Amino acid sequence: MALIETDERKPYWRYTKWQMLASIVPFLVLIVVLPMYAAELNARKFLGFPLGYFMAGHGIWLIALFTMAVFVNRQDAIDHWHGANEDS
Repeated sequence: MALIETDERKPYWRYTKWQMLASIVPFLVLIVVLPMYAAELNARKFLGFPLGYFMAGHGIWLIALFTMAVFVNRQDAIDHWHGANEDS
């Protein structure tokens, strides 16, 4: 990481902290809430599988992948905005 000017460090870490929270909290809520409704979801079928099982096996991984991609993209924008990108 490139050196950040002293006056940019505090805003940089504030934005980085909020970005991390905005990425982790929805995923953790999904991890906690999905098992609570597994019985209701399993009453429906999707591609021949119970929906709760299908979402636990495939949906969580896809949501995690999407969350990571958005986080990396947004963090790169924050790095560029504060002059902390690796290219500079």
